[in-house]
Amino acid sequence: MAANSSNGTYCNLDDSYKYPIYSAIYSVVFLIGLTANSIALFVFCRLMNRKRESTVYLMNLAFADLFFVLTLPFRFVYFMRGGDWPFGDIICRITSYAFYVNLYCSIFFLTGLSVFRYLAIVHPIRSRNAVTPRCAAYTSGGIWVFVALISLPFLLSGMTTRNGRQICFEASRKTSFKLLEAMNYLALFIGLVLPFLIIIYCYVCILSVLNKMESRKKKDILTRKKAMRMIIIVLVVFGICFIPYHIQRTVYIHISLHNSNKCQLRLALQKSVVASVCFTAINSCLDPVIYFFLGENFREKILKFVRNYNRGSSFWSRSSLQSRQDSSGSQNSGDGVQLQNTAGRNEKNTSRREVSNSVQQQSLTSSAGPSPALGSGSDC
Repeated sequence: MAANSSNGTYCNLDDSYKYPIYSAIYSVVFLIGLTANSIALFVFCRLMNRKRESTVYLMNLAFADLFFVLTLPFRFVYFMRGGDWPFGDIICRITSYAFYVNLYCSIFFLTGLSVFRYLAIVHPIRSRNAVTPRCAAYTSGGIWVFVALISLPFLLSGMTTRNGRQICFEASRKTSFKLLEAMNYLALFIGLVLPFLIIIYCYVCILSVLNKMESRKKKDILTRKKAMRMIIIVLVVFGICFIPYHIQRTVYIHISLHNSNKCQLRLALQKSVVASVCFTAINSCLDPVIYFFLGENFREKILKFVRNYNRGSSFWSRSSLQSRQDSSGSQNSGDGVQLQNTAGRNEKNTSRREVSNSVQQQSLTSSAGPSPALGSGSDC
């Protein structure tokens, strides 16, 4: 039950409906996000050229997603227990912190990637010293530090007790909502509005430059198509994962502080909180779509790896079958040789018996011959 009021009147809202929803969504996001981002990191680190600025940004984006995904089992257990946190205060803080680090790292890495593409296409000569993997690495490091610092207030917010339960991720006091309101407006402008405007400006300029090109070369046509796909995918990600969450969060915090006695309105907003948080969590599953369609050679590398893996599996299967057949053939030939050897030994034994019998007969004949001669001689 959630209760909060700014005028002494409490508004009790049953929020138990959200527990099975969060549990189901987080379990699915964990399985898909862990698998997809682990594969993405393998491709970035082992199969692709890391000396590309786009690869640097996308690899850092995958790390941010993986950091968040690894905290989802804690959230799953919490909501499966009906909102009772069993893991202690430190894990609560880290889990809450990871959500916002992933959220704003995703936004800023997409912004950085858009700015680098803008510089490379719109200002290719002036920016050739800036559009480098080293600059991308420095920029990514700056994004990590900046997001880690602006998200620190969420790291300072730990467990609280409500109705005998240890709760996490939820503000239950008016002072908490006042702090959240100030943080929300700062994050809304710096973390959403400004990056989104920068991304829109960059891709409008990119499309303008590419459309002015009269070149019909295959490479230029592919570049235009890639830029169009990029802006569509980024707009979809922002439209699903980022914009609804920030709008809903702003309205919910404002109503909770200034119109907390309007219970029906707060109940409707509370349900929208659940939906927007779930869509934000899905971001860690949508980012691999960006890698697949927009990463430099990412799609070709992963498809080539799958083909080679299947070819290798087929080769080893054929080799194993051939070796089994060879083993069976050698065993059969060995059995034939053994039978031939046995037959030869039998023939030799038979010959030896025949020779032995012949010798015995000859010895008997020779021993019987002299006796009559001796007898006749004595009779004479």
